[in-house]
Amino acid sequence: MVRKILAVAALVLLAGCATNRAEVDVLRPGDTQTPAPSNGKKVYISAVDDRVFQIKPSSSDIPSLKYDEIDDKSITERAIARKRNNFNMAIGDVLLPEGRTVSELVGNAVATAYRQAGYEVVSSPGARDVSDVKVNIIEFWSWYSAEGVLDKVLRNKSLLQIKAPGTPVQTVKTLVSENVKVATDTDWKTITESGLEAITQETLKQL
Repeated sequence: MVRKILAVAALVLLAGCATNRAEVDVLRPGDTQTPAPSNGKKVYISAVDDRVFQIKPSSSDIPSLKYDEIDDKSITERAIARKRNNFNMAIGDVLLPEGRTVSELVGNAVATAYRQAGYEVVSSPGARDVSDVKVNIIEFWSWYSAEGVLDKVLRNKSLLQIKAPGTPVQTVKTLVSENVKVATDTDWKTITESGLEAITQETLKQL
């Protein structure tokens, strides 16, 4: 009995530690996938990060950072999650490494869907035969919730608007989850990659 109590206490402490900032290098969608046969169409895809960050949000699924960072684009463009303890108190955050951004990852997830649908995705806009596809990132965030002393859930959600010439605006909305015992950097990486894969699959359904 004593050992069980100590084990529970240790997990609680672990859930409340790691109060520093973590940097997680997330695998880009499509890095290991083969494009589908070409349909003869070319697109240029650009993504804009329009997420709104708060200091003390009403729920943990809303992007949040420290007081002096919610308006710092160099931080917000890399932020993917906020660490919290069992009492829902913020104890740190999770960022992409310097040089990586959420708009890059989400744009690549959408580009992967287009490649799987047979489009050629080009790296430069402006050519006469290339359509510009604009991705507006309204939501993309991973968060933690405690569902019992030993059960935790990591979730990732996204909400995108994709605008392409001659077609109605696509709304892409996703939600994925993963059960964990203690949220590690590897878990944050996994849930974020799962969220990106969900974006690819949901976008593909609409193409």
